[in-house]
This record gives sequence, structure tokens and C-alpha cells, in this order.
Amino acid sequence: MMAKAGETATALTRRSLLKSAAALPILATPVAALAAAPGNGMEIQRLAWAGIRLRIGEVALFIDAIAPNPQGGTPGPALVGAAGRNFALVTHHHPDHYDPGALAPLLGANDYVVAYEESIRQIAGHQLTTLPARLHEPIFLSRGNGEFVARCVPASDGLGSPQVSWIVDGAGRKIIHCGDTAWHGGWWDIGRAYGPFDAAFLPINGFRQTGGRFQETREAMSLTPEQAVHAARIMGARLVVPIHYGTAASPGYVEETDLLNRFTREAAARSVPVRILAPGAMLALDERAA
Repeated sequence: MMAKAGETATALTRRSLLKSAAALPILATPVAALAAAPGNGMEIQRLAWAGIRLRIGEVALFIDAIAPNPQGGTPGPALVGAAGRNFALVTHHHPDHYDPGALAPLLGANDYVVAYEESIRQIAGHQLTTLPARLHEPIFLSRGNGEFVARCVPASDGLGSPQVSWIVDGAGRKIIHCGDTAWHGGWWDIGRAYGPFDAAFLPINGFRQTGGRFQETREAMSLTPEQAVHAARIMGARLVVPIHYGTAASPGYVEETDLLNRFTREAAARSVPVRILAPGAMLALDERAA
């Protein structure tokens, strides 16, 4: 269903996205850097849509990783595992955040997918080993060396499904990945308990699902560009990276307009540092003392 005239949201076209992005700074580290010798910090690659890949040494951690599909509106790099161990975190079970077919080739016999305990029934049964996690429970990945420590914290799903955000720390750095959460009242507690964060990966497309039983609502079902900036401020993010925006139009899925420009304007007004990462681009957080 298309947005009616006068509504604040509309489908974002590929042309308008590229036009907006062309005027903004993009970190363009080549994808080939993945093959380089691991550094001493946390290396992060933006994947398709909402996905990211973190690496410390020979251990990689995927969050909401899906296979790229440029024809379907989700361009991105091929998923590449680390030489040692590989793990995956899932914020919720929707297919644009959980892709078992893409994860299966990356995960070895001793690797596994971690999801919130209330989501396990939806993601199990794909010949992948799954580990349920309780809210705020530390999960050590890998268990022996603890390169990453992850814990899930509350989030709010716009369609009513169980959803969490993931906090991950390693190499003296800490990030938060917020899936496609809508605005909620937990930002202040998350910031007080776990902040500040070296980087926050936040959705910005404020989508509305206008088909089926989710018709005729003007309420954003994920963070809008302005809400993402405010959430980052509240949580004490030293850097915010937008995710979950720019998909090709699909029936019943409507995004906010002028996403990147609104996001960067609001961030500048609130003195929130921003990094726009194109799918495939890298972000390196150097190692430091915790």
C-alpha cells in the first residue's frame, strides 16, 4: 500500500537514497581489508540492511547478518567468516534480521547462534546450534578466551514480536546494536547501566507496515532519524552509525523520507558524532584498556 498525499512517510527510492548519500561522508575501507592480518582492536564491517560483523583476532561475531540481495533492495558484501571461531547474535526472528541459510556455511560444529530466550522457538529448527539468552546475562564468545562478551537488553518491536538489543564488548571497546527497535523507555536504564558506548548501531527508517492487520497507522514501527539521535545521546554513544534504511520499495512497507539528511542535521544540532557506513565499509576501534 502506498502512502497517501500529506503523510510524513513514503517509500524511499534507490535514486533518492543515492542522491542523499552522495552528499555525505562515507567510510570506504575496501572489503579486501577483511583478508588482512587481524589487528589488536575490534574491527567492524557493515553488512546488508541491519547487519554488522565484528572481529577480534581470529574470532568473528555476526549480528543480524543476512545474505545480500541487491535486486531485492539489500546490497552488501558477501558474508565471510573468521579463520578461528564464528558466532551469531540475533535481535529477533524476522527474515530481514535472521537468515539461517546465510549463517549455516559460516558456523562450524562448535559455533552457534545466540538469541533472546523468547525468540528461540522462532529461530530453532534450521540445523543450527542455538543458545538462549536471558536479559542482561553475559554470554562469552568464545567461552574459553572471552574475546567478546555479549548481553541482550530490552527493545521494542514495532510488530509485537520478541526483540532485544545486543551490547558487545571486547578489546576494551563496547558497542550496542539495536536491530529495528521502536522508541521505548529503556534508553535511560541501558545508558546508566552499560554506557557510554564507543559506537551505537541504530535503525533510522521509521518504517510503517501498512498491509494485513497493520493497516492505517501513522506510528513509526522503528526509530525515526530524530529518535535515533536522541536514543544515542541518552545512552552516551560516542559515535552513532545508522542502519536499517534504504530498502527498495515493497508492498506495504513504507519508510520515512529524507532519512540521511534528517539524521545528520539532528545529530549536528545535538552534537552527536555520526559515521555513515556504506554496506561493506569498515570501522576500526583500536584496542585500549577497559
